[in-house]
Amino acid sequence: MSIVLYTQPACPFCDIMKGLLDKTGYTYVIIDIKENAQALEFMKEKGHKTVPQLYVDDKHINKKTNTQDYTAAELYNLISNSYEWPWQDSGIEQGI
Repeated sequence: MSIVLYTQPACPFCDIMKGLLDKTGYTYVIIDIKENAQALEFMKEKGHKTVPQLYVDDKHINKKTNTQDYTAAELYNLISNSYEWPWQDSGIEQGI
């Protein structure tokens, strides 16, 4: 699972999101859009006008307009439930 947080310097909401992510126990990568032109272009392509923006395996997670509306537990659940496990038939239903 790849967790990426897009941020920029001196962003208090980014700091809040980092703190919440730290409490989830998940490992994540921080990408500063001021230092990474590709990341800034990606944010523009996705229609984002603010940071922080959180992606799990290329799926946008934080859809609330205010980072302060999240709790660490809620963020943990959003990340946990965003991963789509590969489906494989175990054969149990068919009595195998």
